[in-house]
Amino acid sequence: MEWTDSTWNPVTGCSKVSAGCDFCYAERFSERFRGVKGHPFEHGFDLTLRPTRLTQPLQWRQPRRIFVNSMSDLFHKKVPKDFIDAVFDTMEKANWHTYQVLTKRSSLLARYLKRRYGAGLAPNHIWLGVSIEDRENTVRLKHLKEAQASVKFVSFEPLIGSVGQIDLKGIQSPVKNRTLLI
Repeated sequence: MEWTDSTWNPVTGCSKVSAGCDFCYAERFSERFRGVKGHPFEHGFDLTLRPTRLTQPLQWRQPRRIFVNSMSDLFHKKVPKDFIDAVFDTMEKANWHTYQVLTKRSSLLARYLKRRYGAGLAPNHIWLGVSIEDRENTVRLKHLKEAQASVKFVSFEPLIGSVGQIDLKGIQSPVKNRTLLI
């Protein structure tokens, strides 16, 4: 992906939450390997926690822009809070990297950030975003605006219908006075 340098997948697999999930590249890719003994996707797109990958970014000494869970959604309901905490612990420790966390589970993202940071904000090297594919799912933008993130972004993909009028006020970008859209 041209907007990132690396991917980091401490969780793989997911389940569908909206029509936009029907076009999931991660599911198509991983299901090709279901049943292939010893392959990382031997179990296809079943949700899988990968604790051995939790500290990977700590090993990468050169700064990178890292897409977190390109093959999953960190805020899936079946990902335990303490595992999400461990992912955030690593992102906070390896703060020379920039992390891009994208979710369709925006209400869970907002609740998690409130629990983790109280009245504060997530560090500005952890970008938090939502994926919106149609008008029905623009509520995710509302949740993102309420989220306690320093850098917020929106990915309009896969765009399967009109999103209507969108107010991006409150969606910051690391580029001053610009809105970050992926």
